Amino acid sequence: MRKLLNLFGMALIAIAVLFPLSAKAAGKNVCQTLKESKTYQYNLDQKGKKESIKVTTTKKEHKKGYVITYDVKTTVTINDRKIYSKIWRNQNYYQNHVKVMVTDVDKKDKQMELLIIEADVSDISDSPAWESDMEHIFYYQYVNGQAKRRQDLAPLFKKDFKNVFFLHGIKNNSFLTINGKNEIYARVCTVMQKDEYGFEDCLHVKAGLMLKKGKFVPVSSKEYTILDVGGEEDISVKLKKNMTLYTQMGGKKKAFTMKSGEKIPAKSLYCIKNKKAYLRIKNKKGKWGYIELKKGLLEFDGVAHV
Repeated sequence: MRKLLNLFGMALIAIAVLFPLSAKAAGKNVCQTLKESKTYQYNLDQKGKKESIKVTTTKKEHKKGYVITYDVKTTVTINDRKIYSKIWRNQNYYQNHVKVMVTDVDKKDKQMELLIIEADVSDISDSPAWESDMEHIFYYQYVNGQAKRRQDLAPLFKKDFKNVFFLHGIKNNSFLTINGKNEIYARVCTVMQKDEYGFEDCLHVKAGLMLKKGKFVPVSSKEYTILDVGGEEDISVKLKKNMTLYTQMGGKKKAFTMKSGEKIPAKSLYCIKNKKAYLRIKNKKGKWGYIELKKGLLEFDGVAHV
């Protein structure tokens, strides 16, 4: 019996050596934000050896009387070759304008993505992704030993939305998120109105891009998930007055009514038709209705920007 067990164990070892599980079959889609001064190993082009990726940030102090500012320089290297470098002048100590991500949005294309995000981010914030404003999201492909900038994804995320104020991240640990189905997501901040103090009341909408043959394109959709109501932030958004909701966007057939002070429920959707924005709301009876988003329609208890 012991001899048979030994033979069985040797057979298993031989199978593991001769037929290892491929990373493609066993691994998950990569979606990681890189930490500064740490070297990461990723096979960006899925050929040969892994590439060494490093993000370095240096700060040069300037004193003028009691005022101290910093020049913040961020450099990104692949295999010790510089692919990105930029200096941000007159910053405070905790401002960090660059986040770098490695993603594998489409595991079938045998190509990973390097994303360099230029944003206004505070290193001491509890919610850096939620508070950030991503001005640029530069998408690089690593081909034949060279990192080539292919696209700026920030304008693509904003493309289908009205009155975009900010472009935020989704999660603090990864900023952007992916779904394992060729799609990547960010949080679009859309202005609804200004309050009496001059603050912008905003809804935050989950927007996606799809990777097709090495190029990102907006996810074609007429409905987008609203992230503020009933989610992690649990912001209270209410109707300011009694409203009739309709069965179609721009339609005249009544679906149901909502009373002044009623909260916009979780899983409500942001919709666009003929350049007009609507909310699609499901009531307690399971019935859906549409209401056009207009200034003064909603009352916000939380989501406001200067």
